[in-house]
Amino acid sequence: MKDKLFRFISGIRLRTKLFLLFFVLLMVTLTLSSYGYYANSLENAVNQYSKDAYQNIRQSNIILDQKFSRIVKSSELMIKDKDLYRIFNAIRPDDPNDLLQYDRELKKIIAKYFEYDEQVYSQTIMTSYFTFGEGFIPHDAFMSSSLYRNIRAGEGRLVWEPTYDFVEMFHLDWLDNSSIESFRYLFSCGRVLNIFDNSSGGISNLSNDRERPILLINFKLDFLKDFYTSLNSDERYLFFILSPDGRLVFANNEQSESLALHSEWVSEVLRDKAGILRASYNGDGMVVSYDTSPITGWTMVSAIRDKDLIPEASRHIFVTMAKWGMVVLMVSLVLAYFMSMMITKPISKLVTAIHKTGRGDFANRIPVRGYGEFDNLIRRFNDMNDKIRQLIRENYEVKLLEKQSQINLLNAQLNPHFLYNTLNLVNCIAIEHRCGEISRIVTSLSRMLHYTVENHKATGRLREELEWLDGYVYIMRCRFEGRVDYGCYVEPGLLDTEVPRLFLQPFVENAFIHGFDQMEAGCVLRVSGWRENGRRYFSVRDNGKGMSPERFEEVMKGDGPSVGMRNVHRRLKLMYGEEYGITVQSAPGRGTTVLICLPDSEPDQHTKTDHPLQR
Repeated sequence: MKDKLFRFISGIRLRTKLFLLFFVLLMVTLTLSSYGYYANSLENAVNQYSKDAYQNIRQSNIILDQKFSRIVKSSELMIKDKDLYRIFNAIRPDDPNDLLQYDRELKKIIAKYFEYDEQVYSQTIMTSYFTFGEGFIPHDAFMSSSLYRNIRAGEGRLVWEPTYDFVEMFHLDWLDNSSIESFRYLFSCGRVLNIFDNSSGGISNLSNDRERPILLINFKLDFLKDFYTSLNSDERYLFFILSPDGRLVFANNEQSESLALHSEWVSEVLRDKAGILRASYNGDGMVVSYDTSPITGWTMVSAIRDKDLIPEASRHIFVTMAKWGMVVLMVSLVLAYFMSMMITKPISKLVTAIHKTGRGDFANRIPVRGYGEFDNLIRRFNDMNDKIRQLIRENYEVKLLEKQSQINLLNAQLNPHFLYNTLNLVNCIAIEHRCGEISRIVTSLSRMLHYTVENHKATGRLREELEWLDGYVYIMRCRFEGRVDYGCYVEPGLLDTEVPRLFLQPFVENAFIHGFDQMEAGCVLRVSGWRENGRRYFSVRDNGKGMSPERFEEVMKGDGPSVGMRNVHRRLKLMYGEEYGITVQSAPGRGTTVLICLPDSEPDQHTKTDHPLQR
């Protein structure tokens, strides 16, 4: 099976393979880009939905507060009502006639401030001796209920009571099986009426022996249901309202009720009052938007699960991606075709030319227009054909040239020998005429020439390097007529280690040519070498005229005729690494010190002494 597949793939033309390869690469790129675009767009869409949801919940809270604010204002105006003040200042609690008479008047007063609404269950004024107003509220049960205690604790503030069970609140067990669904669940607001009269210009409060009545308004749960319906909210949203202590006021369905009562993040919502929260419930991620009413203190919450939100956001993204995807697909096909043609067309020309060359047509050439890789390949093929043709034509001439090269090599080997023999002749004549200094100069020059010409290695032993340097210094000292005091101090253990050839010569030469220039006497030159911290250090120090930092920068950049110092520095870094090289300390009139750092690559086979070798 594998062999058949391999043979099938091998039989496909190169142009087709490249077309498929480029197309697949472009499609992979398109897929990855699309995924990135989808993820980024989805995140932006979720964030935008979150902001929109928060604005909706905030606007809904404002609408609900507008309804409740009328109740707040009406209750505040009711406290200043002069008829209300008159009634509770004159009423006799133990007189049934008074109670019935004033009940009729109080119903009118309540109707003046609070309009009739089918969603309101009762509008009453409660006292310890009678219940005034519309709606059934069990008097004694109310006086012993938590609702009464909460309103009294408000001390005149309007208190909002979350949704409660009418039967449980007032302990009316005999109504448990009755058909009271319309008012079974209520939420209430109430306040202690600290009544006063200011119609005469001053403020008159009820006398201290008079009881402050309680205004109590009970709302059916239909009030919030109708409000929720008016919002035209999406059914996917889970909507509920919570009191500051976490009690449920309203939920649009059972799932919302469960979410409000069992989610751990509810406490965070109640604490922060308003905002957007990324939360989870039963393993489902969701976006939660919430806002707290300044009137009731209740927090309105809207939540939507990611799995409900993402499909809608994804639908818009997929439509956009599909439109652009078709355009990119067509462009990918065209690009893949042209890219495969750009590669296979030069190869086809090259294959045709190779067949012609194989048949002996070495004059065959392929036209070249560009400078790409294939153009360079074709250009090299053309050059190869030219060279083959030339080699065939000049085969005999090449053989003659090889013989001439051998003769030239022999001559190159004879020329240094002639120079050595001439120097030896000069040395013999100097000895014959008792010119010892000339003899030593010629001998030093001969050794230097022999070390330089016949040794082609990049490194040599330090001992040989110092011997060559001694000859060079001797010749230069003769030139300076004994004005230079030269000393070389090197640890014996370094003499047989490998060092770069002629690595000290440029610095010694700079001392003679530049440092001691125009000095009549007192020239000092010291060369030192030692081991320290696993490295080899060499210094070349002179007391010449020195140089400024600007001049040193020019030298290291290669500006001017002096390039030896820069070349040695680059050579050491290339041979041993960036941490090695030279360090220069110099100042005008204070001499120059060159410190050369090399790795201690050779094991120390010699014992260090406290007295270095002096040369």
